[in-house]
Amino acid sequence: MTDPTTPPSEVADIRRLDALRDYDILDTPPEKGFDDIVELARMTCAAPVALVSLVTGDRQWFKAKAGFAPCETSLDKSVCAHVLGAPDLLVIPDLTLDPRTRENPLVTGEPYLRFYAGAPLQAAGGERLGSLCVIDLAPRPEGLTEPQAGALRALAGQVMTQMDLRRSVAERERILSGQAALIAQQNVLIAAQTAVTRAAGDRNAILDALVADVMEAVPQAEGGVIELREGDELIYRSGRGSLAGHVGLRLPLDGSLSGHCLMTGKPVLCPDVLLDPRVKRDVIAPLGMRSAIYVPVSRGHANIGVLKLQSSRPDAFSGRDLRTATLFAGTIPAGLAEAGEAEARRGMRASEATLRTVMDTLPVGVLIAEAPSGHIVGHNARVAAILGHDVMPTTAGGGPERCVGFHADGRRVGPEDWPLLKLARHGTGEGEIEVDYQRGDGRRAWVGFSGAPMHDADGGLVGSVVVSDIDERKRAELLLEAAKHAAEEANRAKSEFLANMSHELRTPLSAVIGYSEMLQEEMEDLGHENLLPDMRKIEANARHLLGLINDVLDLSKIEAERMETYVEEFSVESVVRDVASTVEALIDKKGNALTLDLRDDLGEARTDVTKLRQCLINLLSNAAKFTEGGRITLSVERTLREGTDWLDFRVTDTGIGMTPEQQARLFERFTQADASTTRKFGGTGLGLSITRAFATMLGGQISVASQEGSGTTFTVTVPARITGTNDEETSTAIDEVADGSATQASGLVLVVDDDPATRDLVARFLERDGFRVAVARDGKEGIERARTLRPRVILLDVTMPRMDGWSVLRTLRGDAELGNTPIIMVTVLDEQSLAFSLGATDYLQKPVDWDELHGVMDRFRPQIHEGPLLVIHDDADTRERMSTRLSREGWRVTTAENGRIGLAAVAAERPSLILLDLMMPEMDGFAFLNALRARPGCGSIPVVVLTAKDVDGDDRRRLAGQADRVLMKGRVGLDDLPDLLRPLVASSPTD
Repeated sequence: MTDPTTPPSEVADIRRLDALRDYDILDTPPEKGFDDIVELARMTCAAPVALVSLVTGDRQWFKAKAGFAPCETSLDKSVCAHVLGAPDLLVIPDLTLDPRTRENPLVTGEPYLRFYAGAPLQAAGGERLGSLCVIDLAPRPEGLTEPQAGALRALAGQVMTQMDLRRSVAERERILSGQAALIAQQNVLIAAQTAVTRAAGDRNAILDALVADVMEAVPQAEGGVIELREGDELIYRSGRGSLAGHVGLRLPLDGSLSGHCLMTGKPVLCPDVLLDPRVKRDVIAPLGMRSAIYVPVSRGHANIGVLKLQSSRPDAFSGRDLRTATLFAGTIPAGLAEAGEAEARRGMRASEATLRTVMDTLPVGVLIAEAPSGHIVGHNARVAAILGHDVMPTTAGGGPERCVGFHADGRRVGPEDWPLLKLARHGTGEGEIEVDYQRGDGRRAWVGFSGAPMHDADGGLVGSVVVSDIDERKRAELLLEAAKHAAEEANRAKSEFLANMSHELRTPLSAVIGYSEMLQEEMEDLGHENLLPDMRKIEANARHLLGLINDVLDLSKIEAERMETYVEEFSVESVVRDVASTVEALIDKKGNALTLDLRDDLGEARTDVTKLRQCLINLLSNAAKFTEGGRITLSVERTLREGTDWLDFRVTDTGIGMTPEQQARLFERFTQADASTTRKFGGTGLGLSITRAFATMLGGQISVASQEGSGTTFTVTVPARITGTNDEETSTAIDEVADGSATQASGLVLVVDDDPATRDLVARFLERDGFRVAVARDGKEGIERARTLRPRVILLDVTMPRMDGWSVLRTLRGDAELGNTPIIMVTVLDEQSLAFSLGATDYLQKPVDWDELHGVMDRFRPQIHEGPLLVIHDDADTRERMSTRLSREGWRVTTAENGRIGLAAVAAERPSLILLDLMMPEMDGFAFLNALRARPGCGSIPVVVLTAKDVDGDDRRRLAGQADRVLMKGRVGLDDLPDLLRPLVASSPTD
């Protein structure tokens, strides 16, 4: 059964609706031509009702009607809608019996329609717009007679003729109206041009006239304004009507319709600004605007402003108004140009007068020459005073050829070297030349000539040179240069002396410290505890002396600006507690108590932790030195200032304090509070100077507050995160060491050092720690023994005879067989950056910290594992790097490129550990884990997931119970893998 509330599909046809709108007939008053056709149709068909019905998308509307009261009905009451899809006449003898109409409200209720006959109203393009219909209140089983049907069709054609005629008349009226409007616009434009001419170059008068004329041409405009661009803003330069009081208002380009119009170069017709998302409400609220027109004002290819018209009513403007405003916007550049020309003429006259005054009072000389001859055509009086002779040529072509000057090295200045001739003849010569000039009075003086190309009003090249008296400055510069060279030579000599002395002093001191530590351990083993205090004194004094030498070297590096910063992530609280532990014995020595006042939110920092530790140790040591039986407090807090996290370290003591005079020279090098302080407490006076230098290098500062007899507070403030030298340089250190020969796997260590004591100490320590050791006395012997023995790792000194450590390191890294051997630099030099850049694996400073050496060497100790380590990763380079690094640590490694091949490898030989990537083709890590854990005997194999995937909560639930550990790529380096993997193998149960 047909639903009477659902209109036929033809009703919504877009082409049909567009054609109907094109006639512009809906909701128009009755017209006699249409009414006559309806009456004729009713009489011809002997029907009580006849209608001209036009069907829209949501209703049917009657242009003419007879015998029917309503002017329109909804579509659920429409019978005419069904005519749209009928092949010809639609005749329904009994509306109550037809499924399309029997539920129609006009059939089931008043006026109880029973018979319908409708002829389609068809446009020239074939679109059906409605019908001419007759209706009866009684059924007509016989329908219409042939004459009646033919007459209804003919009358429907007459309806369309009337509609076409009506549209033609309306179009003609629109054309005539447009012509009249165009004539009116032309008259207004002529008046605008006349007003511009009368303004006589007055910019404000010109803009006011243009705004007034465009508002006259567009009477709907209640306000008008010309907005001109200034930087990133538009400023109201001339306004009329409701915008007259807003002249001077500034609008941002971003967030305004004016700015949008200017930046896009397209006119804008905005029916309602309150509905436009590009408008800022707080800007338009004071303007009383609802609808507006915006037209860009262009000069050449650049948009320089906007013409705006506005109204307080929405939909106040039409497309014709927009076109009119566009015409007027085209006249604005001409008005601005005329105003600019008038201003330029006035400015030119003023500039000429100013230029004459400036030229006569300038402290420098000015020369102007014509091109290409170089003939001087103008100058000021100062030129002759500086050069000591006339400059205007006495003959044609004369000019700078008469000038005589010499370069700093004594060479005579050639004709083509003078900037004036370069400019005039070649159009080049920008820059400066300073010459030892031969003046007209015979004496020599330094003169500077500085030139740049100039062009006249016609675009022709003109050369211009400024002549300056630089004699006094130049002679002072030469003296300063000589003094600077002498100072640099002296500083270089001092640096070389300090470097040589440091090596000569620190090498034997390192041996003393090393043997002291070794002897202490042997004394404890042999039961000679009574000798330990003396040995500890020897070690302590040696370290103290080494510390003094290091302070002097640090100071030398700071002076030479060679000190670098190596940043790393660390826990602030952990470092502070470690520092406190380091100085605990020193503080206890004089009966002092140390208190830590640490805030809860110290968190992590990224800075040079070594320099920060040194600052804190220096301050705490200083407090301990000048405090006896008192309290020392180290307070640390994290603060946010100007968007940056800062760390504030305060060291407060209850010691002797200082006077203001002592505080004034506190940070001077080799200086303490006074001579008596040095005699009583000792020290070099470098600690605080170095501390201040380190604090500055870390981007912070140090301050002091003290009162004599009441104690002192030092405050070091540094940013929590900085960029260091290691962030800026790309390390070329060798991070991967390939699997070596059987000798490498055996754990042989080659120690290369020219100092017998160091060789002996290191060898004894390593042999005691389980390594086999070979030694070499210099670099050449070290290379020969490395090629013969193929050691697992090489410990290399830097300063050696015949061939130093840097040369050895470069040679080994260039050797095809030894290039991947781990090399650890062991030296007194602080050249960690250079070592890593040349390919060192690690870096230790003498005197060697045996615990640190043990930790480094333990990485190269061979390990034996029952089963292979299986690496499953789809990237071949990653598999190779992991295999190489883990093989060097003693692992037996097998690899697979995806999960499916990995399962086959597990079946071939049960691994002791699996290192698994998650994101792989064919079978990813999740599927592999599910299949592995389902296999008998594979449930306890440790699996470490190493992935770049951002592991979320769902991923972790999928991995729960399947993987033993999840490591993120980029956060775990290859060097970290062995230490992370060994505990898993050691603790894994067997099935």
